[in-house]
Amino acid sequence: MKTPAQHLTEKSVKVTAQRAAVLEFLQGNRDHPSPDEVYRKVHKRFPYISRATVYNTIKTLVKAGMLQEVLIQQDKTRVDPNVSQHHHFKCLRCGTVKDMPYALMTADHVRKSLKNYQVKEVRMVVEGLCKQCR
Repeated sequence: MKTPAQHLTEKSVKVTAQRAAVLEFLQGNRDHPSPDEVYRKVHKRFPYISRATVYNTIKTLVKAGMLQEVLIQQDKTRVDPNVSQHHHFKCLRCGTVKDMPYALMTADHVRKSLKNYQVKEVRMVVEGLCKQCR
C-alpha cells in the first residue's frame, strides 16, 4: 500500500506533514466525513494543525483529483476519497452516507432522455433509511 507521501508525489502535490496527515486519515475512509470531522480527527493526532490548514488541504486534494466533494445537503459538504464515478445513499434517520454503483444512473442514461442537453456528469444522492434504521 502506498504512503500518503507517495500519493501526493504521484499527483505532483507538494508533500507536507499536514497534507499527509489528512490524506492518511481519509485513505480507505468510507464515512464521507465533513471537513470539520476531518479536522477534529486529525487534530487529535496532530494538535498543531489548524482548521484553515485542513480546509485548504481538502481543497488542494480535490483540485488534484485525490478527493471529491459530495454535497449531500445544502451547506454541508463532505469529502470522499473514492474518486471513481459513483452515487451516494444518505440515511434520513442517522445521516450515514454510503457509496452506490454508478451503473444505477449513468450519464448515458440521462443523455438518452435529454437529447437537447450536453450531459457531462451525473451525481445522484438517494435518500431513505439504511439497513440499521429500517
